[in-house]
Amino acid sequence: MTTGWMVAGQIGTVSRYWPGAVDLDPDELDALLTSSAIQCDAYAPKLTFTDTAVDGTTTEYEGDAPENYLHAQVLQARALYRSTMAGSGDQIGVDGQTVTIFPMDWTVKNLLRPKRGPWVR
Repeated sequence: MTTGWMVAGQIGTVSRYWPGAVDLDPDELDALLTSSAIQCDAYAPKLTFTDTAVDGTTTEYEGDAPENYLHAQVLQARALYRSTMAGSGDQIGVDGQTVTIFPMDWTVKNLLRPKRGPWVR
């Protein structure tokens, strides 16, 4: 698993992307961040690096999650939190003004796997 995912103790960084996170119980926030890190790690490209020693032996290791992965993790944690408030139809809101909740929206996916633009010559 990629290392360096956010935890509830980093509320300053978490609240940069999700200001309402400061109102959550730290244990609940930690569970949401852990779950979203697992989901994001499964979806994101692996960040593996190879270190070659002088004697020629190689070691592969996982790198830390970059800023776009951390942003995606917090957005996914927020989506997970909101999904706990959704009804059986996976929607939040009063009748006629509902918002459908998706397991991982395109914003999170694009942060983890950015689309490449067309090549222009």
